[in-house]
Amino acid sequence: MALDRSALRTDIGYLSRRRKPAAQPEPAVPSSRSAAPASGAAASGGLTLGAPPAVSGGLTLGVRPARAPSTSAAAVSTRGPRPAPAVSDRLFPAPDFGSLRELGEANPVVRLNPRQSAIGSLLVAGARSVAWEDNRLTTGAQHAEGLQAGTPVSTAGNRPLAGLQDGAGIVSLRHVRLLRRVLFVAGETPLTIGVFDGAAAAVAARNHAGLRSVLYVVRVGAVLELRAEFVPADAPDAAIWARFGFTMTIPLDQRVLLR
Repeated sequence: MALDRSALRTDIGYLSRRRKPAAQPEPAVPSSRSAAPASGAAASGGLTLGAPPAVSGGLTLGVRPARAPSTSAAAVSTRGPRPAPAVSDRLFPAPDFGSLRELGEANPVVRLNPRQSAIGSLLVAGARSVAWEDNRLTTGAQHAEGLQAGTPVSTAGNRPLAGLQDGAGIVSLRHVRLLRRVLFVAGETPLTIGVFDGAAAAVAARNHAGLRSVLYVVRVGAVLELRAEFVPADAPDAAIWARFGFTMTIPLDQRVLLR
């Protein structure tokens, strides 16, 4: 006898299959986070939650609009701090070294450019004595006859910063940053000044009034200024140095002897 598998057996209840009712689809519930319809987002004045508006007239909730920078703050940030004025901007106008052939009472000052102030040596022929002062206020002097006073200043190359050599005053410009000022006292011949590029100038030994000429060299920043000055013809070197404020530095070994 064939077994009918399609018939429902009532004798075995716990083995019978129960047909479950078909699941009905749940109605769609609109979510608050869902995107707004295209028509509403594109319309002017549409409301959008959690997203930026598509048009300029839209309202955005939960997003704080960026504050436009003020005009004064923008100007300060663009301008920035003012740089410090350069040394050349603070200097008074002066002729370039080499533009004047002779320094005198009418044109007493010339200024070297940065190249002339840093390359080679400054040579001053005709000087009977030279006095120097470095950036640490160490002062010394040397006479053409070999007499010395104060303290010599040596550079890293074991050369004097300033002095007399082969009958001419000399300043080592490679170490010009160590220099503060130099004073050259004229002898009986004019002072002739020269630098590495051939530029030169002269100062007469005496002016029309019979006063002796001296050449005062001072460093301003990275450049040197040269000024012609005049002192009494019979003034000794020590009086001339004191006249320009040079006080000779006593070496340490001489201080020990003075005690």
